[in-house]
Order: sequence, then C-alpha cells, then structure tokens
Amino acid sequence: MIRTARVQDIEQCLSLLVKFANASIYNYADWQQEDLNNARATLLSLIKTGYLKVIDLDGVIVGMIGAQTESDPWIRRRRRIRELFWWVEPEYRSTRHSVELFKCWQTDASRWIEQGLADQVSLSTQPGGSQIDLNKGGWQCVEQHWIKG
Repeated sequence: MIRTARVQDIEQCLSLLVKFANASIYNYADWQQEDLNNARATLLSLIKTGYLKVIDLDGVIVGMIGAQTESDPWIRRRRRIRELFWWVEPEYRSTRHSVELFKCWQTDASRWIEQGLADQVSLSTQPGGSQIDLNKGGWQCVEQHWIKG
C-alpha cells in the first residue's frame, strides 16, 4: 500500500535513507550519531510539512520518496518541489508496489502544477537506477550532475 509516512515510520525510513545514501556515489558510509539525528529531524519535517510517501507492506516500509518545496534561487516567486530521495529495496524495484509509488509521485506532481502549488517538480535518478521511461510521463531531462570527490 502506498501512503503518507507517519511519525512512527521514522526509524524504518531512516534505515532506507541510509541504504539510499550508501548506494550513492557520494560515499555516505560514515554516518555519525549527529548525522542520524539530523536525518530523523529532516524526515519528521517532511512528514509534517513536506512530502514523504512510503510503500507499506503489512507494516514493513520497503520504499519511499521524499520531497521538499523550495523557491527558485533566481526568481523567488517560482516554486519548485524537489525530490530528495527515491529508494525502493532492490527486491521490490520491479514490482507493482514500486510502480504504484512512482505513479503516486507522478499524479501528485501533476496536481501540484495544475493547482499552482509548484511551477516545477524535479526528479532525479542514479545512473542505471530507473527502468521507468520518464519521457513518457511528461518529464524532461534538463541537466546532468557531475560529481567530483
């Protein structure tokens, strides 16, 4: 079932967030207690005022997508909803649950734009990380990020 995350989901979401971060090229494998506490606070903020949807399979969270609203740095009146993380446990990535999570995000993104709540909604993927053809959903690749570290 796809649903909005609840406060009691924070520890499961934190576990998935750590997996997401560790799988990224940023090399986040050195989480300290302060980092975990900050991540908990950010997840709580997303639950209360942002966007955090989860895949809940009988009380076990196996995927999530989180986003926040931000102002465009150049034109302040423009609002963007920026995806911060999109993680589905590898064994669930090619399942209907994963597709339902993406469809929920797609529907919400379209609604935000139609209702004037956002001028843009962004979604990022890691290289090789998505089997979904985003072009079919109206997404447009604008730029690529290159990381040196």
